[in-house]
Amino acid sequence: MLTTRLFFVIFILPCLVGLACHPATGHKDGLTITIPLKYRAEVLDPLQAVDEATAHVVNFLHARLYTYAPDGSLIRDLAASEVQEGRRVTITLKAGAAKARDVIYSLARVERDANQNWIMEQVQSIRALGTDRVEILLKSSPRSAAVDWQLVKIKLTLPQCAIFHAAEHEAQNEFVPFTRYRVSEQSGDRILLSTTDGSPPIEFIVMPDETARYFAFREGRLDAYEALGVHRRLAGENPLYEAHTMYDLVVLYAAINVPEGSALSNPALRRAINRAFDRKSLCAKTLLGACEGADYPVPAVLSPPPQTGFPEAGDFKLPQKVETVTLFTLSDKERLLIAEYMRSLFRQFRIRLEFRIVDLPSMVRESNIGTHGIYLMKWSADYPHAENFLTPLFYSKNQGIGGNRSYLKDTRLDKMLERTAFTPREVKEIEDRIRWLSPWIFIGFQNMQFFRLKTSRLNIPKIFAGWSYRVVR
Repeated sequence: MLTTRLFFVIFILPCLVGLACHPATGHKDGLTITIPLKYRAEVLDPLQAVDEATAHVVNFLHARLYTYAPDGSLIRDLAASEVQEGRRVTITLKAGAAKARDVIYSLARVERDANQNWIMEQVQSIRALGTDRVEILLKSSPRSAAVDWQLVKIKLTLPQCAIFHAAEHEAQNEFVPFTRYRVSEQSGDRILLSTTDGSPPIEFIVMPDETARYFAFREGRLDAYEALGVHRRLAGENPLYEAHTMYDLVVLYAAINVPEGSALSNPALRRAINRAFDRKSLCAKTLLGACEGADYPVPAVLSPPPQTGFPEAGDFKLPQKVETVTLFTLSDKERLLIAEYMRSLFRQFRIRLEFRIVDLPSMVRESNIGTHGIYLMKWSADYPHAENFLTPLFYSKNQGIGGNRSYLKDTRLDKMLERTAFTPREVKEIEDRIRWLSPWIFIGFQNMQFFRLKTSRLNIPKIFAGWSYRVVR
């Protein structure tokens, strides 16, 4: 066990190094809103806004047809109104903002991009109806037009669907936004957004070190601080700041991908392990509330959780001799604590977990090629809808790289996913089927704990998609 003095040295050294690497935060003037980023957002092309840092900046900078309010509700952004007639939707744009040509041009880039065209998978075509109206034609599908249009609207809130001046991009390859923000400075670890209406400018500072962010916020040099995982500090009674919890749209799970001869290929054994898995105690005590234990995949804010207990295991046989299974995990403290608990639990079922600690690209690569093992992973929602926690993660056509890391293939489940309208009843039925198949060891949903300075004009949104120019009060 570390002595107190040694622990202090280990803890404080990265703090000092982190603060020394980020002198730019020391100039905060009290008027500028300063937001930390964990990684650099070097290229602000909306199509490349697939990482958290870039999405953060792009969401502030650009308007979209639809967006999320800080309270988590889906609202119109550049769209003034829409009229749906079957699978044909006509959108009228707000006066004085983007024109139909800007919308067509911006979204056409999304349609043509091989990595991002999934966003438009429900869209057959988009065309202009005059200068300020756009028509979207939806593809035929087993689902109702209303369900497909709701999914399209939600996807149109993504930063990749930012609408910008078409003429400026054609002429200068620049992304001039339709909001009050403009990129004033972008150098190294700092991006400054000036404003056209006198509202507070936004400053993004790259601070990869968790401890550096913590001390910078404590000293009032940042407006917001995200307390990650088990690294939760900041006493709630401090009069300078207040806590905010964002909706838990990150699911933690252990995907099981094993050969047919493995004892874990039997869903009954997987159900038995899930029933024995004390996820609530693990999350509350070992992980100190960093996540909320749950034995289902869809967050409660998107669909009511199952009201029934986990299904009975049924008949299963333990391996005749101890079976060794590789568990792939990252090296972060949170996942290693989960892995250690899993190892002790699996031992009761005559299964030995052999840890393979890798970086994220290596783990994803092994999963993509189908390497057998258990993968301790997280899924962060691209958009806040139950569909995003079901179809990518469990549909057979999405095995591997598509998100189905357990390589689950179940004809009955596929048909349910293809035809569902994602009503609470249908989501429950799908989750019941998934729990019965138990392709995962279900862990829970990551809590996103934010703090903000009480004096700041920044308003912490209820969901990550709610980050935009609207959060400035």
